Amino acid sequence: MSVRLSKTHVDKALQDVANGAPAYDLIDSQQPGLLLRVGPRGARFAFKAIRFKQTIRLTLGSPPGLTLDEARSIVAEAQKLVANRTGMPNDAFLEREFIRLGKVTARPAPPPRDPALVAERERSIADLPFWSWETARAEYLAEVKRTLREATWRDYSAKLGAPELAVLAGKPVRRVSLEDLAGVVYDVHRSGRETHAVNLASALRPMWRWMWQPHIRTRSGIGIEGVGADMAKLAAPPKSAARKVRSNGKIAGRYVATAGEIGTVLGVARSGILDPTVSLALELLVLTAQRRRPVVDARVEDFVPWMEEPGWGVWSMGPAHRKTADKRDDQSRHALPLPPALWQRIAPQLRACTEAGREHLFPQIRAWKLGDAVSGHMNEAALNHRLLDIGVKASPHDLRRGFSTHAQKTLRLPRDSVKLVMDHNEGIAADDVLEGHYTVDDRLDLKAPVMERWLAWCDEQAAAAAAGFPPLPELAAEISARRRAREKEGKAKSAAKAAAKKAADEDAATAEDDKALAA
Repeated sequence: MSVRLSKTHVDKALQDVANGAPAYDLIDSQQPGLLLRVGPRGARFAFKAIRFKQTIRLTLGSPPGLTLDEARSIVAEAQKLVANRTGMPNDAFLEREFIRLGKVTARPAPPPRDPALVAERERSIADLPFWSWETARAEYLAEVKRTLREATWRDYSAKLGAPELAVLAGKPVRRVSLEDLAGVVYDVHRSGRETHAVNLASALRPMWRWMWQPHIRTRSGIGIEGVGADMAKLAAPPKSAARKVRSNGKIAGRYVATAGEIGTVLGVARSGILDPTVSLALELLVLTAQRRRPVVDARVEDFVPWMEEPGWGVWSMGPAHRKTADKRDDQSRHALPLPPALWQRIAPQLRACTEAGREHLFPQIRAWKLGDAVSGHMNEAALNHRLLDIGVKASPHDLRRGFSTHAQKTLRLPRDSVKLVMDHNEGIAADDVLEGHYTVDDRLDLKAPVMERWLAWCDEQAAAAAAGFPPLPELAAEISARRRAREKEGKAKSAAKAAAKKAADEDAATAEDDKALAA
């Protein structure tokens, strides 16, 4: 029903609602599009328009809160929007009209956004497709395990899992700066763990080089859109001037195994009170002056008789099992002649491993951890631990220094001959073109006299040391006691570290809770 709405119509509509009259609509003939709807829920002003076969409806409000004149004013503005196609009458439009008419108070304008927060949000969105620190570390260690030695993978896993790197947790690696990592390395160095600082830097640099590679950067995000740091200059600070003396009295990197220690290690190894596999590994370590890695990783196939010298053997080490060769990409083998006395002790172990189908001369004795299969070779740390149990200060590398020192100082063997045995480029410069491209020579004839003299001297030291040993049962008891004490001390240290970590985690959790409550 179309009528020119007036106050009388509005008052009657309110009275009809109160009396429960039937529902009806009144169309205002003065303002097209305005309706007064009366029903059980009350009287309401509404807007209705049809444009291009589309019906537009909007409830405006109820009298007396909204007067007839105010309703006509709102509908007039709505008709303008529809006619000019400049907007759509909706709740937002209605709110603006109520503000114009003074019916409601305008909402306060939102505070301006913090530019720093906006920029941080944009960075976070840009970083979403790329690796976090945890993902990058897992991907890199998987690549190390695939392409390098297992020992290298274990070493890098320990370094990149260092607690000091926890500050990188959750952070995109493309946002990690050189200053971030340099600060971590510096804090470690300043705490007195200078070697750990050097090792930490040496593990982080190749990780970042790997992530910079074209086929990796699309996932790591480093280098994409110019974001990412070059870690080539990451290094630990220089070593402190003062020489640090360890708890056992040794100066790191300076201790030389004494003749007595060399004799003691050999004497105990030959006494039969240690595991035969460990005993033979200790003998090979002392008598060949090689690093512990090639010793524990020695392959059965690498030991062959020296056909030109009956009774002698040859140990030929591939570059993948030697530290310096692996670093300088040297593909040559390092061959050592083994005098008859040493070869005779190795031959039974070779036969036993061959018959058992084992690849390594010193097979793994027990699993790395509970549940693992027993396979592979002896753990490198086993040699260090047995030396501690025997009661000598010398480490495997100290024994190597002992060979270099005593062979030259006591036996007066030429320096070049000593270098041939020690595998320091076999005494040849790394960039020697003749050696690298044209010469294939094991120089066994030059190494044999050195090995023969060294073995004879070591036998003398072993005999002298064995003469001073207590009865073997007592010696075995002493070694067992040292081992138990060392293991007990190690467990105590591990427990203390675990307790400290738990306390730190609890403190961090408490701090986060306090921060959340404060917010």
